[in-house]
Amino acid sequence: MHIDRRKCLLTVVIGGLLLAATGCPGTLEDKDRFLADTDAAALDGGGDGADGPAADGATACGDVVARIFQPQCGSSGCHGAMAPQQALDLVSPGVAARVVGVTGKGCAGTLADPSNPQASLLYSKLLARPPCGAQMPLAQPPLGSADVACVLAWIAGQSAP
Repeated sequence: MHIDRRKCLLTVVIGGLLLAATGCPGTLEDKDRFLADTDAAALDGGGDGADGPAADGATACGDVVARIFQPQCGSSGCHGAMAPQQALDLVSPGVAARVVGVTGKGCAGTLADPSNPQASLLYSKLLARPPCGAQMPLAQPPLGSADVACVLAWIAGQSAP
């Protein structure tokens, strides 16, 4: 009887291993999104990549204004529609028209310069050591590197005036 238990257990274990090894891999409903996220993760240095720009220049960032500017910059009361700091409204419709090619009020430089996105104030103010003033968002945790990369990609994707 003791031998029968071992055989039974061995059969169950082997059957389970075979089943696990030959299981169905499933399907991928949105292959392009998966590939964009994978490219973004590689560019971003890891993570899920869902918030970073893809390697081919297309973004997986979504609507940067709605996903980053409005909740992070506008909801704190700093850059909303009502009495925005430095007259910078990042919430109301038409953000690009208000920032692309526009000179900053509190810091020297262009708010968003698509020809030189890394020199843009909207981007550089998100870095640990901005060229002037404090890192944004003020008195809140800094944005993650993927969101900062999305802001940079958003600036680069705008049309110069």
